[in-house]
Order: sequence, then C-alpha cells, then structure tokens
Amino acid sequence: MKFTKVFWGAVLVCFFWQWALGQKSEKPRLPLGAYKTTAKIDLTGANPMYDSAIVILNEAISFYPNDAELHFLLGKAYYQKNSPKEMGQHFAQAESLKIQPKFQEEIQKMRAEKWLQVFNQGAKAFNEQKPDTAIEKFTICTILDPQDYRGFMNVGRIYSLKGENDKAISYLKEGLKLAPDTLDLLRLYAVALHNTGKTEEALEVYFKIIKKDPTDAGALNNIVSIYVLKKDLDKALLFCQKMIDVDSSFKDAYFNMGWIYVQQIQEVNWALDSLKDATGVYKTDEKSKVRKEELEKKRGELFTQAEDRLRKTMELDSLDIDAQLLLAQVYLDQEKLDQALGSLELLAQKDSTNCEILVKLAAVYAKKGIGDKAKETWQKAQDCSKKQ
Repeated sequence: MKFTKVFWGAVLVCFFWQWALGQKSEKPRLPLGAYKTTAKIDLTGANPMYDSAIVILNEAISFYPNDAELHFLLGKAYYQKNSPKEMGQHFAQAESLKIQPKFQEEIQKMRAEKWLQVFNQGAKAFNEQKPDTAIEKFTICTILDPQDYRGFMNVGRIYSLKGENDKAISYLKEGLKLAPDTLDLLRLYAVALHNTGKTEEALEVYFKIIKKDPTDAGALNNIVSIYVLKKDLDKALLFCQKMIDVDSSFKDAYFNMGWIYVQQIQEVNWALDSLKDATGVYKTDEKSKVRKEELEKKRGELFTQAEDRLRKTMELDSLDIDAQLLLAQVYLDQEKLDQALGSLELLAQKDSTNCEILVKLAAVYAKKGIGDKAKETWQKAQDCSKKQ
C-alpha cells in the first residue's frame, strides 16, 4: 500500500509539473484507477490534502465525466472544504449516474448536515433583512437537496417580497412539484400569480387553497378582489359572505360588501339613465315605467344593504375612515343630508387635511342651503388640493 501511494503520487506530481510548465500541449490521460487511488489517499491520509484531491478529481472528470464514483469523491472533497454548493452539484451528478448503494448512505449524511447548516444561515440572513444573502443560501439548499421543497419555497418567498414575481413563480412551481398539497407553497404561489396579473391562474390556485382550508380568510379575500377586477360583483359578494361565515369579526369583508353594493347602485343608476329621453326625462311607455319601478326598488334595497354593511364595519372599527366616508356618500346619494352632515363634520374634525371629506361636506352644506359654510368649506377643499 505504501508503494502504491508513493508510485501514484510520483506519477501525478510529474504529470502536473509537466502540465504547469507547458511541456505538453495536451494533458495525458491516466487510467481511471490512478485518479481514484490518489484522490482517496489525499482525502483519507494522516494529513488530508483536500485541495489536491479537488484538482486531481476535476482533471479525472474531464476525461471520465460519467463515472459516478469520481463525482462522489469530488463531492466529498468539497464537503471537507465546506463548499456546499459544489458538493451538492457533484452528489446530484453521482446519483444521476447511479452511484453504488454503499455510497448513498454517506451522501445522505453529508447532505443532511450541510443542508441544515446552510438553511439556518439563510434563515438568519432573512431575519437580519439581508434578502440577497438569504436567496443565495436557500438556492444552495435546492442544490444540496433538490427533493426538499423548503429551499424552493423560501427562495420564492423572498423573490416575491422583493417584487420579483416571475422568479418567485419559477421557484415556487418547482417546490409544488415536490409538495403539491403544501398550503404555504400554494398561498405564496397564488399571491405571486396575482401580483403579475395572472388572475385566472391565481384564482384556480386560491380555489385549491380554500378546498383544503375553507377557513383561509386571506385566500377568500383575494378571490373577492379578483372577482371585483373581473366585474363579477355577484360572485364577489358570495365570497365576502363566505369570509363572514368563517369569521364574523372580519371587518374587511363587511367593508368590501358595502363597497360592492355602492358599485351595484351605480350600475342601477346607469340603467335608470338609459330609460330617459334626449331631454333627460323618463320615458312614459309602459315597458319603461315597469323597468324604472323595478330598478328603483332594487336601488333602495342596495342602499339598505350598503348602509348595513358599512355600519357593521364601523361597529368593528370605529376609526375606519374609509368606511365612514363611504357611508357618508351613501347618505348623500339618498339625500339623507342630516345623517351625511353628522358623519362628515365628525370626519373633518378628525382629519382636516382630507380633501375628499371637505368636498363632500361642502356639497352637503350647499344642498342644505348653508351658503356661507358651503363656500368656506369649498375653499378649504381647494386649498387642500393645491397642497397635495
């Protein structure tokens, strides 16, 4: 054994010396066993020479790229050098070339150790708000163990947070191939699709989520937003109600319903306008009269529903300015001027810099015939707009 070590060491030293001096235009190809024996000596000797083993094995692989054991040995050398990315690449290559079972247990042990080490480094970088470092570490995890979805999920999560949704989608897709039923992956994937405007695909994923977890209020809320974008307000209302069924204290669901009812009121108003003639007077034929009666009844019902939902929002959060302002608009549209005035004056006291509140308040004063206050408030609204 000592003779072998000295012999092959001498051969390789001579070879590398000649190569370094440029005495040969092409590198000589040694027998496969020579490379393996020398590399094993470098890796396991009393004084391991990992750098030397890496050089020898890379040289060997250039001649014998399809030898699984060479890749295993090189991966092992990189493990010792704490180069997890290169280690993972060569272990994966060894496995793709059908590495012998006797080496597989060793691969799994080294891979698990490095995977956990690098994963923790990625988590630490993420917590320290170093996203690029975290991406680097989690990407290495995908190389170390391409069968563990967590590396792909975390790379996708960070890219999504950075607004790089196309990259996020790519990694999350790979993660879902490994763990298609994992809710965290599905949620991240749906949001990334949603953010890139792929609403139909996102909607399909959200449906998968609520099938697995019907109580997922976030998914339900995003389904509502997609249906609003699609102008399918009836389905949006249906899923708002599902949100309330899941959590009766979810104020956003009530606000969204109130907002949708207001949109439907506008649609009814447009339909009513279509029943007017060129002078702006409602047509008097029987069909138009019946239709006008139906639409006015529907509008009254929608106003009632909008008020109910917006009041409920304010019961849950008395400081919700958006709900208070929208409710004031609903009062104003119904000519409930005293109720609108009370809401708007209170809002103006809370936030005198909100231009929209001032505009609506000026309109109420004008409708009530309070001219001085209407002019004063209108001027404040104009001044407010100039500052923004």
